[in-house]
Amino acid sequence: MLLKKEEVIQMFQNLNESERTKEELGNTKNILANVISKKYIILYIVTLMVSQVSMGYSVSPFSLAIIAAAISNEIPVIAIIVLALIGNVISGGISTIISFALILLLFFASFFIKEPRYNDSSRNEKVMLAKRIFLSSLIVNVIQVAMNQILIYDLLVAISMSIIIVIFYKIFANSLVVITNYNDKMAFSIEEVLGTSLLLSIALCCLGDLSIFGFSIRNVLSIFIVLVLGWKNGILVGTTARSYNRSNFRNYCK
Repeated sequence: MLLKKEEVIQMFQNLNESERTKEELGNTKNILANVISKKYIILYIVTLMVSQVSMGYSVSPFSLAIIAAAISNEIPVIAIIVLALIGNVISGGISTIISFALILLLFFASFFIKEPRYNDSSRNEKVMLAKRIFLSSLIVNVIQVAMNQILIYDLLVAISMSIIIVIFYKIFANSLVVITNYNDKMAFSIEEVLGTSLLLSIALCCLGDLSIFGFSIRNVLSIFIVLVLGWKNGILVGTTARSYNRSNFRNYCK
């Protein structure tokens, strides 16, 4: 029995739609597989921990810095945003959601306003986002200050928080590669290793004064990190990391 022309066309359209559906499902599976990849598990844990360290601000500056750093390193950021939000809620309550969401919305909206500048592909910071995250944080914080009684102190705090976010964005942009490629890359620069030590020491601050049998979990893990860094990268890196950890615990773990 011969098929009509319309039936033949319809048959090929159905085949094309079926192939398209398979491609979309394949792309979705690849995206999900990339998000839940084993090499990002430690990064997700660290993100949840650093997002609980607020330094007295309503929103953790480290959570925003690590999100921007992940985007700059072209790392899947969906899970990182969710975990950063959870960390902020744990440390600051539901009230932090509004500020956190507004800063991120303004940050992502800037991509539609102007295309970001791209760095050398060999650098860890592949996309330059420092100005965007600084302005996004500053605008939201200044608006919040303007809604209440305007004080010079509040304006200085808003500016300080934005500067802190940019500083740690730069540090995290060079340290995430150590966490995500620890088993793949044989050697790391001193900047990458020390930045990772700083990131992990901040993450440990979320443990507070938690102890077992009188031993501080935070101090034990800090010493363990120093030993691992010294073993893998030499005594110079281990000694420097130790001094970093001491100063960081005094500055951030309060």
